[in-house]
Amino acid sequence: MKRNHLLLAVILLGLFSCSSTHKVATWKSPDFEAKPYKKLLVWGLSDNVSVRATVEDEVAYFLNVKGIASVSGSDIAPPDRKALPNNIDDAKAVLEKNGFDCVMTMGLIDKKEKTRYVQGSSAYYSPMAYGYYGSFYTYYPYMYGNVYQPGHYETSQEVYIETNIWDVESGKLVWSQQTKTVDPSTVESFANSYARGIVGNLINEGILVPTK
Repeated sequence: MKRNHLLLAVILLGLFSCSSTHKVATWKSPDFEAKPYKKLLVWGLSDNVSVRATVEDEVAYFLNVKGIASVSGSDIAPPDRKALPNNIDDAKAVLEKNGFDCVMTMGLIDKKEKTRYVQGSSAYYSPMAYGYYGSFYTYYPYMYGNVYQPGHYETSQEVYIETNIWDVESGKLVWSQQTKTVDPSTVESFANSYARGIVGNLINEGILVPTK
């Protein structure tokens, strides 16, 4: 019975564990000068409309909470993403017309699954230290599920995202960072973890300056 309870606890832990996002590599323009952008466009690079909208909305939300005026691309562009023209001058004109002076792009660059073996464990308890040894009826139910825990395999998922910050006026790349999100259980879980992580990094590294 105790072994079944342990298995259930492991399953529940896996279902409700939170994903975590960590930075892997960062690049910053040598010409970078921190300045408060007035309006930032959050732009996801994905053909999956639902996932893209979820991530864009979450990032824009946390940016706005931190005092950085931001708009999700899903709020202004149709699903097929033809709102921005391919021509550089025309694209710049559209961005400036809508008041954007900064663009954040986000794109999936890798997705991995890793499997590792967790060694089994056994334990020995001194009879003098535990009252369970006083009777067979207390010893057996306690020790049945504790004498040996078999080894098992654990699989983890890693999602790698590249985030870029572009200056609209110059068109140049200001900052780029690759992040790794471990074990996102749902799209919403990933979006929340990624948004919190990337927004925190941008502010802590002085790339984006709150305007309010």
